[in-house]
Amino acid sequence: MEAKTIDTANHRGSEAARLVAGWSSLLGGVVCWSIWFVWRVDHLGVHPVAIVTLLVEVSGLVAGVMVALGLLGAEAPRAVLPTDRRDSHRYAYAVADRMGRTRTADLQRDLLVDRMTRRSVIGTADRAMIGVLIEGPRRVALVAVLSLALLIGEAPMPMPPPWAVAAVAAATLLIALSHVLATSGQIRIGDRTRWSFASLGEVFSRSDHVTVAPRRWVGTIGTIVALNVVIALRGMSDRWTHGLPAMTAEQRLTTMGWAAVLVVGGLFTLGTMEPPKLGNAM
Repeated sequence: MEAKTIDTANHRGSEAARLVAGWSSLLGGVVCWSIWFVWRVDHLGVHPVAIVTLLVEVSGLVAGVMVALGLLGAEAPRAVLPTDRRDSHRYAYAVADRMGRTRTADLQRDLLVDRMTRRSVIGTADRAMIGVLIEGPRRVALVAVLSLALLIGEAPMPMPPPWAVAAVAAATLLIALSHVLATSGQIRIGDRTRWSFASLGEVFSRSDHVTVAPRRWVGTIGTIVALNVVIALRGMSDRWTHGLPAMTAEQRLTTMGWAAVLVVGGLFTLGTMEPPKLGNAM
């Protein structure tokens, strides 16, 4: 009996320490992102590309914070069901499980909107699910605005100094760590990135088609192909054809750097996600 009491006390202590670490990571991430945000606003250009890019960045922060607040503040969180480590929906499933939601209905945007319009108060679970479902549309918006930036010759921002890059990188890592701690490791670093690329295809189609690869696969490959095409067009224009509006070396490097980060994210998703099993595969 005494040993059981000690085990219970140790479990409560470890849970409390985990939550403290999760809240600390979230706070540190917000502080680091605020440093980046101050620099971004101070150097914000009056151009749709720059403004839309900033809005997409803000939506990413808001989504990550809403999910973290829901997971860390859940009074009676449900256990997360076992999920394949390479499942593209692992992040979304873990949040739904933890918040007491279903993996099917609550990951449908139309049903979530319908639920919110019929309720006077939006709870933490709803906000967490909104944070999950924002990922696909904001990824589409970022791919579109960066592609447009390369085509029209307008950089989304000036070349950031190393300390600003370090601040936004630390913010991204710390917010991701808060998700890991909030779910006792059921969410891993990289799961959110994989989900954001895999859910990109769902923005354009509500279901998979028999003769086509799954949306999670098509959307990710489409992102990589689209970005590589516009990067190639920009490179050929600046080097040989000069068919696109000119960009300075700093503008080109900044915009291509952003696009390259997205390409790496897409390649990471393809490399860590279970490939589709197609009927016409050799």
